[in-house]
Amino acid sequence: MALAATEQHHCGHSGAIGVYVHVPWCRAKCDYCAFVSQPIYDARLVEAVVEHSVVLLQRRLRLCGNPRVDTVYVGGGTPTVLSAALLQRLLGGIAACVGPRVREWTVEANPDNVTDLPLGCLAHCGVTRLSIGIQSFQPRLLHVLGRSCRTVDPDRALSALACRWSGQWSLDLISGIVDQSVLEATDDVERAVGYGPPHISLYDLTIEPGTPLARRLGRPAVSAFVNRAALTSATAAGVLQRCGYRRYEVSSYARAGAESLHNGGYWAMRDFIGVGPSAVSALSRADGTVVRYCDPSDIPAFLLLGRNGGCWGRAERVNRRSLILERAMLGLRSAAGVSPAEITGQLDRAGAAAVRQLLQRWAARGDARLTATRLTMTTGGWQRLDFCLRELAALIGLS
Repeated sequence: MALAATEQHHCGHSGAIGVYVHVPWCRAKCDYCAFVSQPIYDARLVEAVVEHSVVLLQRRLRLCGNPRVDTVYVGGGTPTVLSAALLQRLLGGIAACVGPRVREWTVEANPDNVTDLPLGCLAHCGVTRLSIGIQSFQPRLLHVLGRSCRTVDPDRALSALACRWSGQWSLDLISGIVDQSVLEATDDVERAVGYGPPHISLYDLTIEPGTPLARRLGRPAVSAFVNRAALTSATAAGVLQRCGYRRYEVSSYARAGAESLHNGGYWAMRDFIGVGPSAVSALSRADGTVVRYCDPSDIPAFLLLGRNGGCWGRAERVNRRSLILERAMLGLRSAAGVSPAEITGQLDRAGAAAVRQLLQRWAARGDARLTATRLTMTTGGWQRLDFCLRELAALIGLS
């Protein structure tokens, strides 16, 4: 349900929140990427978006009562494609807005610019964690993905990072890359582990409609590789766990104490403010609903935000029934799971009883572990999570 313009200010928020800043530029867009990003072609436009993002962040925090910010994530695109001076202006502006009590601050980077990163500047501004998008160590697979940095030597980049960065860091890998073999998936994970990152994200490749990769492969080819993708992903996950990384979320593996606090906030449905082209904010209200604001993906439209008084993008109120599904969708991705009451609490007696029966069926067929106070998914349940969520959606009338 869309909100009137007069309702687009959320004030008086209590408790800590997260902040996400979207930088919509990269050196070259990869063939699989469906995020809002593009190569830099106009330096003045880049500068304008950086400055406007900081201004909007300051205004939004003020409208929310200047809540404590405990996590910040700067993603994209590739934020580190910005010039050192402009990156420092962005990070310094964010730091001035969020204050000194941030527990975790992550910036995304690609291996092609790790060696040139002003790491001292990042740390000085408050950045505590880097997320490096390797995706694969196999040149063949990087070519399949259309990765722009496939000619970069990852060993040089990651060795430089190990020598120059004392904070936390994470490697991103993609598994199930079309015709990826089990040996290639295993080699990718073993090489990643060899660099000693405290955290590794292992994402299944999603071939998004409209991307160059989807157009290049075609639907029949995509369908043909589904079973192989499941096998390679499961193999890679097993290697990570045998190497001592705990799987604390569907796609996330960490050494003890290296879990992503910011992403954990998403899975727990904590409030957050997003800023930047296509960025989303989600703020809870006293009536138990959530209002979600989405900044325009179009850069000129984004730059017009706040010119006529309001500083939020398009607003939508998420009703309680939809929140049940969202809480399950996000919370069940995590090893922490959810309380059954979070799923049944907003339903009438008959609806709650029907959902409890569904949860019991999940447990009976091995998809979930269910107690009086907790619902978590098994490894097999994570693999079938989409199917389980469709069952829940149908039961509560959201299919």
